[in-house]
Amino acid sequence: MAVLRIWSDLRCPWAYVATVRLHRMRDHLSADEVIFEHRAYPLELTEAGLHSEHATRAEMVAAAQLESSVFSAYDNPTWPSSYLAAFEAQKWGYSLSQDIGEEFDFALRKAFFLHGHNLSMRDELLEVARIEQLPVDQLTGALDDGRFRKDVMTDFYEAIDLGIEGSPQVFLPDGATHHNPGTTVRWERGLPIIEADHPSVYEELIQLSAVDW
Repeated sequence: MAVLRIWSDLRCPWAYVATVRLHRMRDHLSADEVIFEHRAYPLELTEAGLHSEHATRAEMVAAAQLESSVFSAYDNPTWPSSYLAAFEAQKWGYSLSQDIGEEFDFALRKAFFLHGHNLSMRDELLEVARIEQLPVDQLTGALDDGRFRKDVMTDFYEAIDLGIEGSPQVFLPDGATHHNPGTTVRWERGLPIIEADHPSVYEELIQLSAVDW
């Protein structure tokens, strides 16, 4: 199989857009030989840290202009704090199988950006697993004993060693890498401004990955 690795924060709107486009293009090209290995890059652990709630909400509005059908206004009365448990849940999904890992990762992102789940809350994580018809009791046990926290931290430290520029960052099987593929964003007076967006780059990413395989 051709492995396309993606380092990202589960709360990053740009990473969500990238994930949507990767899945869509792989399906469009019937490139089943390309698999997605989502790796944890918790921005809350970086020196710069997470964007504020205001900045993240602004990014969500901007990103929704690129993929309007996969975003909704976040109207949950609580705003997420730490996402480390969500990353542990992501790792748990991959421990079940590659396919489940990919789909559960996607489900976690949609749960926040489309359905307004606060994924810093344990009950919300378990609810996503229930909706996806996954063994909730197993996820409960994994969160209880923290068995996947080490895997999350291993991903994070590997990202530091690789010099990850930010979320998302995609690595092709040949080692070539792209930060926030196809999309250029600048900040102006506290608002994210999309300077360029070229979704066609995702066709190239999938095709190059398939060729390498």
